[in-house]
Amino acid sequence: MFPTAEVRWFSRGPILPHVEAWFHHGDGSVEREPGRVDHYLQLAHIDSLGIKLRQDRIEIKQRVDRQGLVRFHERVVGLVEQYHKWSFALDEPNVVVARATAVAGAWIPVRKERQLRRYRVADDGDVTPLASSTSPDRGCELELSRVAVLGETWWTLAFEAFGEPSTIRADLLAVVRTVFATGTPPTLPAHDSRGYAAWLGRITWKEGA
Repeated sequence: MFPTAEVRWFSRGPILPHVEAWFHHGDGSVEREPGRVDHYLQLAHIDSLGIKLRQDRIEIKQRVDRQGLVRFHERVVGLVEQYHKWSFALDEPNVVVARATAVAGAWIPVRKERQLRRYRVADDGDVTPLASSTSPDRGCELELSRVAVLGETWWTLAFEAFGEPSTIRADLLAVVRTVFATGTPPTLPAHDSRGYAAWLGRITWKEGA
């Protein structure tokens, strides 16, 4: 089991140039992951659980706490949530994906092109941007991604803190506030803030209406 604390926003359309410029500004390095397609199990009207096929693994993500909206900046309000995540290797990933996706509408393909920044959080709460793709035992990732689903293009910005359950929420808040304290962040309103399951549920419920 892997605990995380997160805040995420979704916006329809391509990534805006000023958002990309803001993301790339500052110390530390940016890692660009190869594009990939994850398949999400469609769970009608359930936004607290996500199940996906990712490459050679099946991953389960359950929301265990919703801690409400937090104002991080005069332009930024987000919903802070905590999750437990599990990941299991598949013996025959190609066979599993082929059989699962053969059932029309059961699994939703989502193409992702992710960019990541990583931060280490010290015991005293000090935040340090990392100059490599190495993940510390305690820290936070900042993600900017282009996502494509059901013929639509979106972008998402997220912070995901990891480490000990007793410190991940404080670490998340420390990193988010440190990042937004420099430069002019993009406008990230409360009504765009939700987890992946809630966002995907809104799209698929609309499609099925």
